[in-house]
Amino acid sequence: MNNITTINTENVNDVIAELNEAFYDIPFENSRFQTENFVIAGSITPARAYRSIGLRMMSKVEALREAKYARLKMDIDIEELQEKIANPETNKFDRRRAELDIQQKLEGLPYTDKLINDAVTELNSLYGHFKALPRYTREEFEEEERVHFEQRLQRQITGQDGARESLMNMNHDMNNITGFEHNFLLTGEKKLANLLEKPTTENVLSINSTETN
Repeated sequence: MNNITTINTENVNDVIAELNEAFYDIPFENSRFQTENFVIAGSITPARAYRSIGLRMMSKVEALREAKYARLKMDIDIEELQEKIANPETNKFDRRRAELDIQQKLEGLPYTDKLINDAVTELNSLYGHFKALPRYTREEFEEEERVHFEQRLQRQITGQDGARESLMNMNHDMNNITGFEHNFLLTGEKKLANLLEKPTTENVLSINSTETN
């Protein structure tokens, strides 16, 4: 920690370094809790959770792939600039511009590394759930769609939408999904178990009680 109390143009690089260190492991997108309870559990059924995991993983993997090639291209840019600086024919102004370009590129690396760390951390969380779920076929996915939409529509009918549904995701759906995963890993069976149960008045009262306590 530094002794800076006021930020100005002279110390801004020190502040940036401090922020990069302080927030390196703090997620700037979803936290693990958010992803598990509102992306995975928010899907309600295992097949839909599988789909949500795939969508998010593909997006993150593609972003990592782009970051990889952007870094490789930056290395080439820096090498080219260094060669330009070393060239005796380069005038002093172009040399200074090249030096600034290198400095600017290097100063942006810590923040890029932080975003990559965020993506990798979330990917590993998602990957664990992906490996614990069946490798669904299109036919198997379609077979669960009726359950998914019946559950979602029944919740709307019984008033379990918005914040109430989010609490249902946290307190009911997450347990169902992880229970399904554990059972599948142990037995290879794809049992939906109490996912087939329709939300009841007791469920709604339970959620309301959670909200007011």
